[in-house]
Order: sequence, then C-alpha cells, then structure tokens
Amino acid sequence: MLAAGDTFRAAAIEQLAVLGQARGRRRRFASGRSDAAGLAFEALERARTQDADILIVDTAGRLQNKVGLMAELEKIVRVIRKLDASAPHATLLVLDATTGQNALGQSRRSRHRAVNGLVMTKLDGTAKGGILAALAQKFAVPVHYIGVGEGIDDLQPSMPRTLPER
Repeated sequence: MLAAGDTFRAAAIEQLAVLGQARGRRRRFASGRSDAAGLAFEALERARTQDADILIVDTAGRLQNKVGLMAELEKIVRVIRKLDASAPHATLLVLDATTGQNALGQSRRSRHRAVNGLVMTKLDGTAKGGILAALAQKFAVPVHYIGVGEGIDDLQPSMPRTLPER
C-alpha cells in the first residue's frame, strides 16, 4: 500500500497514484489530514485491515535546516509505534545527488531521527553523487536504492550494506 504523507505538496497524492498505477499497485491511501503522523497512523490501520504486506509512506522532504519537518519525522515514528511497536521497519532518507556536500548535513541531522537507510537519486546527471560513498561510510548506513534516470525502472537496488567506519 502506498500512502501520500507529504501534506505540504498538493500534487503528492496524484504523483503517488501515477507511480502506483505504473507499477500495478492498486492499494493507495490518501486522507484529508494535514498532519502527516495522523495520516501514517490511519494508513497503517488501513494496511492491516486490507492485509497489505508492505506500507510505504511518502513524506515531505527533510532539509537539515527545517527543524519542524525533522521533528515531524520523529512524531510519525512515535505515533505508528502505538499500533506496531517494531515500526517503522525501514526509514529511508532520499537524497538528491546534485546536492553534493549538503547531503552530509541532511544525513547528520536525520541519522539520529530513525533514518536507517539511504536512497540516492539523480546519480546519472552529476559527479556530485560521489558523496554517496562518504555518507555510507561516515554514518554506517546502508544504501538501498540508487536512481540512475527519470523513468520508473531507473530506481535500481543497491547492495544494502554498510561500509566500515574509519
């Protein structure tokens, strides 16, 4: 099941619906809520009642200088743990390769806020993507996917393992 938890972007629900249709996923959850944590809670309840094996909650971008959005991520985790104490099973930080060194700041602030994996997009369009190896090593966090284009099949699985810390 896919849930549009980006309550700040009007097109988030439609974008997730298009992605779900392209991948043959019929289960989508949307809510009129403006609170991402409440939406995530409702989505988890719905996923359980519909016997969904996986729930993906797409949330708003988390720039390191947006303290409120970073705190919102912590709230989402607290709220969904009321339904499932082991949730979330994975919290992936999606980084744009073109941000280069700014990705270090995003990762540093996100690491202690339940983020346990990375996704790096736009690796095909910049040399700044080399920061990915430094991030994986510095924060000992696995890279789950890499984006190498704009198409739906351009998000490629990575070897989800961590590099040893220095």
